[in-house]
Amino acid sequence: MHLIEFVLSRPAPGRPSPAERDLLDALWAASRPCDGIEHIRVHASRAGARGVVFCLAADSARAALQTRALCERALAEAPLLDGWLISSILVTRP
Repeated sequence: MHLIEFVLSRPAPGRPSPAERDLLDALWAASRPCDGIEHIRVHASRAGARGVVFCLAADSARAALQTRALCERALAEAPLLDGWLISSILVTRP
């Protein structure tokens, strides 16, 4: 199991920030069994959102790729994330 951090940036202010529950729902809706996602935590901010994913993968590099794929799908599929970008995907070292 690997812990991967992610940061999502929202477009320029103007629209209200989504609720954390809505962000979490969008991420889970975008997840696929092949992603190996076991748990997601996300916190909204004025700048966007940051969170962590607990991911089953052969190694941390693969876990980071799986987390990036999850975030990319969520940004592409969830209307509430229209215009958002992935700012970073970081492997958390023990």
